[in-house]
Amino acid sequence: MERQIEEHIGYQIRVAAHLFHNQFNEQLAKYDVTVAQSRVLFLLVEKGPQMQGELQQQLYIKASTMNGIIESLLNKQLIEKKECPQDKRSRMITLTEKGRMIDQSLWDDVSETEERILKGFKKEEIALLWIWLERIKDNIMDMKEGK
Repeated sequence: MERQIEEHIGYQIRVAAHLFHNQFNEQLAKYDVTVAQSRVLFLLVEKGPQMQGELQQQLYIKASTMNGIIESLLNKQLIEKKECPQDKRSRMITLTEKGRMIDQSLWDDVSETEERILKGFKKEEIALLWIWLERIKDNIMDMKEGK
């Protein structure tokens, strides 16, 4: 029996995600920011200052990866770490004005890139794709939780 990896949905999702990720990294390179770093900026703009662990959970990444992202953003002066009023051992991550300005430019570029990537799709198709990807994500999360 011949095996065809291209026939597995996971393979196709991975290839599309890889290409998508690379395209966004190319767009973001002019700001000296990676996709992962841009996600942190986005969350801080949308939700305000947050604990590092909260950001990590929302991004579905490991603590060591989060540490690297935070250090890079600190070095670029896009974020600051401040003492948490509720827990002196913890640090609150906040956006700098420079980070806020870069985020807006990033958002505009990312939105334009996504439009180009989804060219030719009808609104209904995009809505279905969204539902299916959410369902896949939920099923994977259920598997991790042993459901």
